[in-house]
Amino acid sequence: MAVPACLWLVFGFSPEEAAGEPGPGPGPWRLEAGPEGISRVWPAWSYVVVETGAGLEVRSAGLRRPLPGWAEALPSETHLVLRGAAAAVAWRREAALGAALQGEPAWSRPLPPEPPWRRPLPLLPGGFATPRPPFFTALPAGVRARRLVLGTEHALALGAAGEVFSWGGGRHGQLGHGQLEAELQPRLVEALAGVPMRAVAAGGWHSASVSEAGDLYMWGWNESGQLALPSKALAEERARDEDKGAGSTKLMPCQEQLAAQDAAFISIQAFPALLDLPQDLEVSMVSCGSRHTAVVTRGGELYTWGWGAIAL
Repeated sequence: MAVPACLWLVFGFSPEEAAGEPGPGPGPWRLEAGPEGISRVWPAWSYVVVETGAGLEVRSAGLRRPLPGWAEALPSETHLVLRGAAAAVAWRREAALGAALQGEPAWSRPLPPEPPWRRPLPLLPGGFATPRPPFFTALPAGVRARRLVLGTEHALALGAAGEVFSWGGGRHGQLGHGQLEAELQPRLVEALAGVPMRAVAAGGWHSASVSEAGDLYMWGWNESGQLALPSKALAEERARDEDKGAGSTKLMPCQEQLAAQDAAFISIQAFPALLDLPQDLEVSMVSCGSRHTAVVTRGGELYTWGWGAIAL
């Protein structure tokens, strides 16, 4: 079966650079597909798992090794969770990047026969997986999730009717409940109630969702402008750059201008906020990194914002 042509571009650290070896630079650079093509990508810091026409493959600092028999991946810098037809298994990172997956895994969970539809990782029957201990967490019976995403300290679930649930750490407003407290169990994001969502994303300490109409909602931490809202840290960084380049000047220093504008900066947005994109573009997909955000519009355009020290 022929694999549809698809070009994958990578931004930021390459697996080689993350492993301390020379790499191609901050990007964008092409992720080589090979004759089998690439249909999905699961990135970690120092390695990446790709799905090709021949199955899953792990890549890191020049290493390319197949992972036969597995269908999905959930990587981290400590463990790699793999899902097959009969089980979900967690391997230590060293075993995943070694010559073969040998010995006892760190965790395994048998799975029932494959249903006629598949929910992507981290969802598993009855709960969800995480790429770090305890590896599996049960979901309350009342939460029927069709999609689940993991942030650094929180999780979001997209319900069957397009509702959004959030739980976990909330100190940066990433849960969207209007407060900075943690939630131990999934709680409905009431600010989005009545607006069916089609996609959710969780970053380091911020969150996003896309409605069926293509509207983008964002909330949480905005320290690096990852919500596309005015950020004091980014403004101060630009001001330092301007002051260095301006030399002696009689104009008001940029830092004094910033002090007068403090009220306009937003460090935490604890409720979901509708984000206006240029030309009223409609969003198709959203993804959140640790401190940046990327969206693809229905017209196929890519927009990114937030922390750009490793090149967005």
